[in-house]
Amino acid sequence: MALVTQAEAARILGVSAPAIHQAVRHGRLRIVLDTKGNKRIDTSTLAEDYRKNTQTRKTTAHKKASQVNPEELEQKHRKTSTAARMTKTQEYIPDYDESRARTEHLKAELLELDRKQKEGLLVPAADVEAKWIEIITLARTKTLGIPSKAKQRIPDLDAGAMVTLEDIVRETLEDLASEAV
Repeated sequence: MALVTQAEAARILGVSAPAIHQAVRHGRLRIVLDTKGNKRIDTSTLAEDYRKNTQTRKTTAHKKASQVNPEELEQKHRKTSTAARMTKTQEYIPDYDESRARTEHLKAELLELDRKQKEGLLVPAADVEAKWIEIITLARTKTLGIPSKAKQRIPDLDAGAMVTLEDIVRETLEDLASEAV
């Protein structure tokens, strides 16, 4: 069982390093920890996991992943792992058509995001966060005002009842705050 970095896994499969990173982040590739606690990918299951769990167009990378033999990969890794770390590594350079297709796809995604933003379907995350903070602060303020409103509407409430009511409100707010974390 040879363990490789995400960059080495990308070179083996002939895909970009961000593609491997995304596959790991979404759980399509399994990560194991080496003896030093670093995250690595097992080469014995790399090609099969990538091919089985990643939905791609039939590109050269997908074909390459289907042709990888785990035993050959492990032997090759043993021979070149130390030498490859000492020399400058070669990156996989896709052919022109694949590169152009990627570029066009990314441009189309950007245009789609721009269109959705102009239609009002997408808003900046900072705006959403600011609005939620405003709503939660308002709710907190209104909730803290319950005891004084109760005193105004029910004049017979004594000081002990007011303290109890304030304690209940604060306890509820603290419970909500602790559950949010």
